[in-house]
Amino acid sequence: MFAEKFMITNVITAQEHELTGDVHEKMTAESLRMLPVLDQEGHVVGILSTFSIMQHIIPDYLNNGDLSLISYAPDLGILRRKFKEVITCPINEMMDSSPLLVHKEDSLLSVAAAISSHGKHEYALVADDHKKLLGVISAGDILNLLKQKTSESNDA
Repeated sequence: MFAEKFMITNVITAQEHELTGDVHEKMTAESLRMLPVLDQEGHVVGILSTFSIMQHIIPDYLNNGDLSLISYAPDLGILRRKFKEVITCPINEMMDSSPLLVHKEDSLLSVAAAISSHGKHEYALVADDHKKLLGVISAGDILNLLKQKTSESNDA
């Protein structure tokens, strides 16, 4: 089965000039954890996720693994101040500019393997050779498809 057969094509996206806070609100309203980021021509330039936003909220000394070297952790006030800073930044400063891109002809197995090995995000963006977004596939989509196919084979 090819990616184009199970990708989600009705994709909510963000534009690279939008503010992080506005995009986060859009993500929250749609119960999404990530949005593909497109340029004005509709080319994929990145992905903004709750993970990438969190990375910018946590102070650098904690992101660098220095938490064990201090006797306290930042309180809610520090995190709130960082959040207020982050939400006013354009998403092109917050996004992951190396999202996982796959092709519509890629197999279910290759997409699953790519998502599994990519690391930070559980999504693959399906794009053409010019990086035009065609759809999105999540790890959950693959698991749901496998569950459905397993149920169908059990019923047969």
